[in-house]
This record gives sequence, structure tokens and C-alpha cells, in this order.
Amino acid sequence: MSEAKTIDISGIEFSSTVFPSPEDRALWESLTPAQRLALITRDEEAGFRSGVARNASMREIFAEVQAEIKK
Repeated sequence: MSEAKTIDISGIEFSSTVFPSPEDRALWESLTPAQRLALITRDEEAGFRSGVARNASMREIFAEVQAEIKK
């Protein structure tokens, strides 16, 4: 896993958050296996560092999403 940390992926960002867009799929397909592993490692570590998710009901989450969409 330490090998994944030595690969420069600083310029690689995906625009979609849940379902990949055609552009994001093309970007993923253009990456080497080592770059893919580095991205997965980076994102997993970011998730671990973000801490425990807050306790919220589905109703609260949907209300937040709807409010964000209306902006």
C-alpha cells in the first residue's frame, strides 16, 4: 500500500459523487492500475480521517438534499 502513496494523483479529480458521468468513466479507464489503487487509497484514508458520521434520520437527510437542490 505504501507504493500507492508515491504516485502523483494530485491532478486527478472526479466530478460525480455517486454515479459516474461518462467523462468520469473515461477518466477512470485512462488511468493505470497503480493510479487507480492510489486514488482508492487516498479516498479511503480521507473517509477514515473524516470521523464518525452524525446520527441522522433518512427524513433529515432527504430534507437537507432537497434544500441543497433548491439553492
